[in-house]
Amino acid sequence: MCRSELKDNDSLVEPAEEINETPQNMGMNIDMTSSKVEALINILKASRKKGGTKTVVFSQWTSFLDIIQRQLQEQGFIFTRLDGTMNVARRDKAIDSLTNDPECTIMLASLAVCSVGLNLVAANQVILADSWWAPAIEDQAVDRVHRLGQTRETTVFRLVMEDSIEERVLEIQHRKRELMMTAFQEKTSKRGNESAARMADLEKLLG
Repeated sequence: MCRSELKDNDSLVEPAEEINETPQNMGMNIDMTSSKVEALINILKASRKKGGTKTVVFSQWTSFLDIIQRQLQEQGFIFTRLDGTMNVARRDKAIDSLTNDPECTIMLASLAVCSVGLNLVAANQVILADSWWAPAIEDQAVDRVHRLGQTRETTVFRLVMEDSIEERVLEIQHRKRELMMTAFQEKTSKRGNESAARMADLEKLLG
């Protein structure tokens, strides 16, 4: 039980680590850029001009985060990073930097690590650098920023390459959302029918 006192630290388990798919071992050039990376940098530059905006950039690929990181360094952005290759102490330090360092305006974050359990309300802007076929994972990640305790309007950007597999991923997401809504409506309708049947039975008993 969560209230039970731990006898020792041997029962504690480290969070699962992600496979660190570096650009180098994937045959990619870390100095490379693309239209998507350029669009992301342009959003961050515009946010920097406005001031007061902190952004969480989500990607499911740590190799893509490496590429974005190099571009942020070249553009002089101050940022932090959170992914599955980091231990608990480094993760806590990254969150603390985003929350308490006014100069740290960007967090590069792994979508899998940040999908649940984190409070990132220090940010008020989210950029989804790529799309995951499971929409609930993305929704949970965005909810780390747009959640109870958030006092500012939250802006969410999704970067999608035209005529690419990402458009198919979005179609899958759309179908999954439709299925979820249909299931919910059927459940609600079933409950309504059951309530009506119970009321009819009561009327017969009292009639």
